[in-house]
Amino acid sequence: MLEFTLTQADLAAFAAHQARENGEEAARTGRLRLASAWLVGVAGYLVVVLLTTVPLLLNGQLLWAGIGELVTIAFGLTLGVLDWRKGGVLTTPLLARRYLSRARGALAATGAERRFSLDDAGFTVASGARSTRVAWDTVRRIVETPDHYFIYTGPSEAHVIPRRSREAEAKAFAEIVREHLQP
Repeated sequence: MLEFTLTQADLAAFAAHQARENGEEAARTGRLRLASAWLVGVAGYLVVVLLTTVPLLLNGQLLWAGIGELVTIAFGLTLGVLDWRKGGVLTTPLLARRYLSRARGALAATGAERRFSLDDAGFTVASGARSTRVAWDTVRRIVETPDHYFIYTGPSEAHVIPRRSREAEAKAFAEIVREHLQP
């Protein structure tokens, strides 16, 4: 028997893996990269405008304030372009936030505690008062990442097994599952 507690990070890792596999992440990364560039550029603009242009306006130096505003706009645009070219400072945190949001909902629906038990016909996954029977012929594939095993029972459905606390038990369980995969 293998027992563990799933975390939001575990399910977020699965959501990220799924998004990478089906190409969804590439499209989302492009949009988030643009959003990151825009946010960084605006933040840079606001900081510089507050430090330069606003004090000049308050002192009545309108010509210098106008020049400062042009420099500030150029600075914000430059920061935005640099951020976009570097891949977007905020892209990874924005992606992670989306995956954590999905994970939060999944954990609320299923609970965090998991007990996996094996037998000749398959394995059983128990979570609280619920249990699911998984026959060996329904296991499609198993994916191994540095932190998890994903045991797929459908195109986008998988049981997530974290490696963090019970590495040896998780590995042994994954090996047994691999032995039963249909060629």
